[in-house]
Amino acid sequence: MALAVVGAPDVSPARQSLEIWKAVAADRGESLLRDFSSPALAEACRYVARGLPVNEAIAQFDRSTLREGATGLALEMGRRALARCAAQKTDATGFVGELFAEAVSYYSSRDLPSFVGAAGRVPTTSAAISLKDNLRQTTKEQIRALGPPQLTPKGWRRHVTKVLKTLQGEGRQR
Repeated sequence: MALAVVGAPDVSPARQSLEIWKAVAADRGESLLRDFSSPALAEACRYVARGLPVNEAIAQFDRSTLREGATGLALEMGRRALARCAAQKTDATGFVGELFAEAVSYYSSRDLPSFVGAAGRVPTTSAAISLKDNLRQTTKEQIRALGPPQLTPKGWRRHVTKVLKTLQGEGRQR
């Protein structure tokens, strides 16, 4: 379904985001939750909540991932979100929003370029960039509505589970 709606101008960004997340969840399964509930990402969120300066937050994040031997796409997205949030002095909820906005941007970028200029899809590269911005904003708004995350390892995992379910439209009335 995601391929049927991505880049379609008559389908809202919220609906496109929903279909993207459903497709990602179907494709990645439990590894999606495992990757985003990483203790290193919970630690990054704590750095943002504590208001650490950018250079210190990134250095601590890099040391913790190196020490744990942790790698992967979700951690790279988390590092980018950490840098942006520390620079903007965002709160913990803002970090979660930025983390998943980074993810939806990545996941939409896998297929969106092949639809630019196609009949019934985004007409230009500028329109595709605008759509990605809308997908990012939609994601941030959905996450902000969930409230702040708990920053313990178990609490972080529960929050990420709630985020992923929300992004996939689970629990919403149709």
